[in-house]
Amino acid sequence: MSDKEVEKIYRYLRNGDSLRDVCNKLDLSINEVYGVVEMLNLNGKQIDLVESEGEIIIVKRRSNRVYKKEKPNKDDLTFTNICVISDTHIGTKEQQLTLINEVYKEAARRNITTVLHCGDLLDGDYIKIRPAHQYQLFLKGFDQQTEYVIDMYPRVKGITTKFIQGSHDETHLKNGGATPGKWIEKCRSDMEYLGQDDYTLTINKVKIKMEHPGGGVAKSLSYKTQDAVEKMTPGNKPNILLQGHYHKCYYMFYRNVHAFLVPCLVNQSQFMKTQGISNIVGAYFLKIYSDEKGYVHYIHPEDYLFKEDQIIEDDYLHCKRLVM
Repeated sequence: MSDKEVEKIYRYLRNGDSLRDVCNKLDLSINEVYGVVEMLNLNGKQIDLVESEGEIIIVKRRSNRVYKKEKPNKDDLTFTNICVISDTHIGTKEQQLTLINEVYKEAARRNITTVLHCGDLLDGDYIKIRPAHQYQLFLKGFDQQTEYVIDMYPRVKGITTKFIQGSHDETHLKNGGATPGKWIEKCRSDMEYLGQDDYTLTINKVKIKMEHPGGGVAKSLSYKTQDAVEKMTPGNKPNILLQGHYHKCYYMFYRNVHAFLVPCLVNQSQFMKTQGISNIVGAYFLKIYSDEKGYVHYIHPEDYLFKEDQIIEDDYLHCKRLVM
């Protein structure tokens, strides 16, 4: 949020405005208004939310002049360059291995050495509880899906893929006690399995939490991410939060956490079509500048998205193995 935007919103608020009125004025949800208030406070605009006669109201306090510390020069900081992907759903007829390959080619072009995958590497096996799922698969069961990844998932010299498992991957564990990530890691030295649902890793002292939550998509893109950050205790917050699962693309900075909804790399499923749920296909490239404590002073996120006409129908029949 720019200084002009901060000042504009601050001027727009009035002492005594109810939270409900602010939601209507700014066309925001309650959680989004809380986020705006926190952002204003971080920018030196002192605002309290107090309860009065059963309603939450805005109270603007006289703010003291804030002298911001001068940001360090980028040349004095540690540079981290990573690619983030999620929800490749290998095994479904809607998979887009050709586009996955394109992302890895671009990562190689940018001299990236780490790709983070936020879960649902495989489409899994829901046949027991969703009988129609078998007709959406071209790879069925644990063996076919894991062997395909081991053989066909892009191999690029110098790039390591660190991945967690999502709910689709976990179906193999629930059905037969087999963990795909463990076997893929055993057979692919360039792929590192980090665990089920979430994992916090450190790169150049920057704490990055990878997460594959559950539940449906909220109407507001910010809701799920903001709610996740809201529940974090001060001592356990990461510097960066990466959420897969939702097949969306969104970035926000809240409570000193750079939080992302990571797009998918699979075509829209029949379920999403019937539910009217949008499907954003692509990846994130993140340029991160951090200090010796891991604090992120600058972050430049680039959403690398594919248009609808770039989605390949029946790609699973034509895609090729990428080895570089």
